[in-house]
Amino acid sequence: MSDLQYVIGVVLVLVSLATALATPFVLVHSRSLYDHGPDCWWCHPRLWPRKRR
Repeated sequence: MSDLQYVIGVVLVLVSLATALATPFVLVHSRSLYDHGPDCWWCHPRLWPRKRR
């Protein structure tokens, strides 16, 4: 097995593990009755926070 194949395999395993661990939290968050509003970083992700003028 080459080094490239090893790195790709490790990255795929890490991504699948992170997805499997995050799925229950995403489901619980999306099914909650509380209205999160536009300030919820999970429902409304932003790469850069908005600057106040």
